[in-house]
Amino acid sequence: MRKTKARKGKAGKKGKQGQWTPEKEAIFFHELAMICNVAAALRKAGMVRFTSRVYERRKRDPEFRTAWNEAVAESYAMLELEMLARGRAGDKRPAPGNEAEKRLREISTSLGLQLLKLHQSQMRGRAPAAQRPMRGAKLRDQLEARLDEIARRLGAG
Repeated sequence: MRKTKARKGKAGKKGKQGQWTPEKEAIFFHELAMICNVAAALRKAGMVRFTSRVYERRKRDPEFRTAWNEAVAESYAMLELEMLARGRAGDKRPAPGNEAEKRLREISTSLGLQLLKLHQSQMRGRAPAAQRPMRGAKLRDQLEARLDEIARRLGAG
């Protein structure tokens, strides 16, 4: 009987550690948006032992899946902006202004471009037919709105 109680005690403790809390979700999605790496996001949230559970939850929980997709989209948008900045200014840019910029600069250009190409091929066919490309003020307004949203999610003032 003691063995059973000891096992229950350990299982109960283990269960609490593996539960998602709003704080763990916030950490997970923030990290996922920063680097688009599920394992690293789980590590940061203290949920690394529950990798299969996070994928299962993504399948069955529409709100979680939506937040996941938004975080991944943010990550790729930031990576794309970083690659554009490298193409335009090369190494002659000011020092990173925040943690996100610092981490993005750690990604090699070749890896960044490969990731963007892979993401683009995965997204092909998922979105509605492409519209006429935006230009000028409309493009600038869309980019600024998207950057403001990313900055807000990353905790910028």
